Amino acid sequence: MDESRISLLFAADEGYAQHTAVAMMSALLRTARPECVTTYIIDGGLSADARRKIAATAESRRSRAVFLTPPATAEDFYVSAHLSRAAYLRLAMAELLPPQVERVIYLDGDLLVRDDIGKLWTSGLGGRPLGAVPDFGIMASARTRREKAAVLGLGPREPYFNSGVLLADLAQWRGEDLGGRARALAAEHHYPHHDQDALNALFRGRWQALPLRWNVIPPVWQLFSKVLRQSELRRAALDARRDIAILHYAGGAKPWEYPLTSGFNDEYYRVLGETAYRDAPMPQPRPEKRHPLWRQRARLWLANGWQHLLS
Repeated sequence: MDESRISLLFAADEGYAQHTAVAMMSALLRTARPECVTTYIIDGGLSADARRKIAATAESRRSRAVFLTPPATAEDFYVSAHLSRAAYLRLAMAELLPPQVERVIYLDGDLLVRDDIGKLWTSGLGGRPLGAVPDFGIMASARTRREKAAVLGLGPREPYFNSGVLLADLAQWRGEDLGGRARALAAEHHYPHHDQDALNALFRGRWQALPLRWNVIPPVWQLFSKVLRQSELRRAALDARRDIAILHYAGGAKPWEYPLTSGFNDEYYRVLGETAYRDAPMPQPRPEKRHPLWRQRARLWLANGWQHLLS
């Protein structure tokens, strides 16, 4: 593997085109050598204008974006809540990426990279086919723990990962048809957490835990009480919050839905201004009921207070 060449992967439909451009640009802005980064986009229904803007965003940093045509089977997978079927497209990464790409970093479109992605790229996997970050939102909840025990057979202290940031050894994926096996599981089951559950089922006992700072989700960023109550998770969350490498807006409160707000989504707005979507109308609230801004601000205010008190 050429460690000087970094391969990033996103899966996007038209609804996430802008946010994918922002996530990609956040990585390129932080990377020491953006010209060594190739970003692959699995095209889940992008318009010609969206492809043009994503490509122009990459080119503005002397990088490039390559669009991949997905398999048609994604339309058969189970979806619920705010999830798009594009989420399942990552399961085909090994087949869709060029054979010379032996390692890839997959990133969701609702995140911001805050550190040099090259550090994640060179992380060791201990011979395992996948690296991922434990999902404290799942692991800290007694209810979802019971759910994962029933659905996946996970033990009470067995780790579970978030699929929004993945480091994949594609040689192993191809050799064992891991993508095909993950898709078969996803097609067979109506998993509550969709493709993420399918990946956890397939890679149970075969994934490398990456540092929590590489996928800081709201239960960690906002220090949910269920995380604070468990000493081991609390210590790890406090450490990750001090030095966030990837901030992942997983869940229902997305940064583009709210007006510019310091400490919550100002970084999204700043990076948006560096992309070809800089003139997009903002904010972009969803028509359905969403979490009020005051709640996001209150949660962060409390989390910062706990950080100061417990540090």
